[in-house]
Amino acid sequence: MAATPFPAVIQQSPSRYSAYDNTTHLSSPLSSLPKCSSLKELKQIQAFTIKTHLQNDLQILTKLINFCTQKPNTSAMDYAHQLFETIPQPDIVLFNSIFRGYSRSNAPLRAIYLFIKALNENILPDDYTFPSLLKACAVAKALQQGKQLHCLAVKLGLNENTFVCPTLINMYTGCNDVDGARRVFDKILEPCVVSYNAIITGYARSSRPNEALSLFRQLQARKLKPNDVTMLSVLSSCALLGALDLGKWIHEYVKKNGLGKYVKVNTALIDMYAKCGSLDDAISVFESMSVRDTQAWSAMVVAYATHGQGQKAISMFEEMMSTKVQPDEITFLGLLYACSHTGLVDEGFRYFYSMSDVYGIIPGIKHYGCMVDLLGRAGRLDEAYKFIDELPIKPTPILWRTLLSACTSHGNLELAKQVMEQIFELDDSHGGDYVILSNLCARAGKWEDVDALRKRMIHKGAVKVPGCSSIEVDNVVHEFFSGDGVHYISTALHRAMDELVKELKLAGYVPDTSLVVHPNMEDEEKEITLRYHSEKLAIAFGLLNTPQGQQSVCDFIISKTGNALVGITGSIVCLIEIPPQLIESSALVPVSQQMFLSAMIRGLCSWYFLSVSQDFDFFYFVQQWPGSYCDSKQSCCYPTTGKPAADFGIHGLWPNYNDGTYPQNCDANKPFDPKEVADLRSSMQKNWPTLACPSGSGVTFWTHEWEKHGTCSESNLDQHGYFQAALNLKKQANLLQALTTAGINPDGGLYSLSSIKSAIQKAVGFTPWIECNTDTSRNSQLYQIYLCVDTSGKNLIECPVFPKGKCDSEIEFPTF
Repeated sequence: MAATPFPAVIQQSPSRYSAYDNTTHLSSPLSSLPKCSSLKELKQIQAFTIKTHLQNDLQILTKLINFCTQKPNTSAMDYAHQLFETIPQPDIVLFNSIFRGYSRSNAPLRAIYLFIKALNENILPDDYTFPSLLKACAVAKALQQGKQLHCLAVKLGLNENTFVCPTLINMYTGCNDVDGARRVFDKILEPCVVSYNAIITGYARSSRPNEALSLFRQLQARKLKPNDVTMLSVLSSCALLGALDLGKWIHEYVKKNGLGKYVKVNTALIDMYAKCGSLDDAISVFESMSVRDTQAWSAMVVAYATHGQGQKAISMFEEMMSTKVQPDEITFLGLLYACSHTGLVDEGFRYFYSMSDVYGIIPGIKHYGCMVDLLGRAGRLDEAYKFIDELPIKPTPILWRTLLSACTSHGNLELAKQVMEQIFELDDSHGGDYVILSNLCARAGKWEDVDALRKRMIHKGAVKVPGCSSIEVDNVVHEFFSGDGVHYISTALHRAMDELVKELKLAGYVPDTSLVVHPNMEDEEKEITLRYHSEKLAIAFGLLNTPQGQQSVCDFIISKTGNALVGITGSIVCLIEIPPQLIESSALVPVSQQMFLSAMIRGLCSWYFLSVSQDFDFFYFVQQWPGSYCDSKQSCCYPTTGKPAADFGIHGLWPNYNDGTYPQNCDANKPFDPKEVADLRSSMQKNWPTLACPSGSGVTFWTHEWEKHGTCSESNLDQHGYFQAALNLKKQANLLQALTTAGINPDGGLYSLSSIKSAIQKAVGFTPWIECNTDTSRNSQLYQIYLCVDTSGKNLIECPVFPKGKCDSEIEFPTF
């Protein structure tokens, strides 16, 4: 490309400046810089400065160096360094310019080397120095150098500087030390949005979405206003968790606060909806965008691909090309994924080769992985092996593992062994590899090979990480691991699964125990292993804990995989929105949608009858903070006796089993009788108040507690004894006093969960369990405190089991 013509002032003869005045002509090269578009033109400007005797002017040299650092490729930074070396005594401003350039280049550590030179010349850093140096450490993953810079910043009193502190957090997260970043953040007295963005982004990038969302709620509690950067990380966290309801709330927040004008935020929304299983919402966001860049188009291509709609992904790409928007690496990942999962082998290769031939994009390891998957799914295993073997780069274990998985699907044991040897040469510590090949050998009856693999696995210390599935219920994401509670089959969840499988068997379902290949397991043990697969546990949990359990299951399955057909360990398959003719023709469907879901519902109904029992193992004694109840419910009503005291109130004394289940409504022949507790009435109104609407005296509340819970403890406590026991426990466990003694007050402030637990444990001598809720701003609040009591209702004990649920690491203690 021809150079842009220089301004006339540079093209004129230098003789005109033979007796130049420095102040008159200094602006000439500086005024040319804004029109400069290449390094070649910059060198012409520098040549002009030499001709006009301005080559040593510090202001001009600084501007020239700054130009190089704007697009810091190798050539530009080499030239900037040459200019820098011509300056006899550079000041910290000039050093900062060169630091900034190297921090954004492909040689970031050169900034550190130059910084050492500056220190040797007794040039002290300022608050503009550290951001560039810390960014260089983050890019280079140079944690030790970053820590040394942190120490120096502390020594110079700059560690809490507005510019330095966020980059310190970014440095630690960039070096994969997010806990170190949190320690920096926690020492900030008044963190700003920039600091919050740094730590939230760090947690999101480290796949720790719960902590990211907790900090987002904390940011809101401090009345700080999130910006577009905040939303990107928060939406990414929702996508990681599959938290669709929370993601929708964030979307509403984005619209309400005018953040939808940012293309990146809309792209993040598309990604979040796609990963949470709501393709229609992703399409809606995309169609509402007036400006769509490469990332937005790519997000939609990937969305269609991951939802099993390969042809639509390809159509989206073709539409993208018609708008003249250039694709990138992510676009082609989506395309190749689409081709792989829809069996479009020829199209996949066409798009793969067009990456470099047409668009100049060099394929990365993920693109090669898609191609191996494409060939593997099509059963062309030898071609896949050859493809990996002939790659222009060294194959990674993940490529060989992709082929290993394909060998397992197609039952090719001999090739799987060859692939495994390739994996072992690169990494022999991954437990999943041993398990996959071991299972394949077991199915082929090669028990000697199975034994050899297991011995090698033990020798190498390789461990198989259990599978994990999650489901969102009431805005809380619950995680389940394969094998959870296999030895505690009497828990509520496992009882539900037991009843479900019983109903399925009556409907004709036969578990495929060949999927469990342990040679020493009986068929019954294999059935149990299949039954408590993590996805099945999550589905059962959804059915048990949502009003619309059946819909919850479908939502979970769609959001979990994005596909219509979902195999759960191969032993149960659920179909969502699949035409009847596909159900009839598919050999992959041992149980139809109707049979599966109706059997689930019937099984759960049976389970509820199993729950009714008058025996129990201990009590939960539950006290509730009224401020949290009113803040979250938005419609609490004071009792007719007036506003209760600002103190914890009794919620209930609940019989429980050691496995976490509980009896309820045990004796319909023993209704609540107010006369039985007439002498306790005033004490109950004070310590066991009702906040439910409409206002009442408390009798309705006490009736509910007795008939649901109290009747199940009649073997030990009559009605009067039941309520008296709870009142006595309230005196024994004065929670508000325990907390205020520890400096934890109901002032709307944030307190660490650990400090709240410690304060209560110190006061009562036993470990409490804390239940949290969220207010209208989604802040996590101290809601209820559980203590465990023996069956006499008199003595506090350590809890045999805690309820399910999580709180943030810091929670609000609201006023009342």
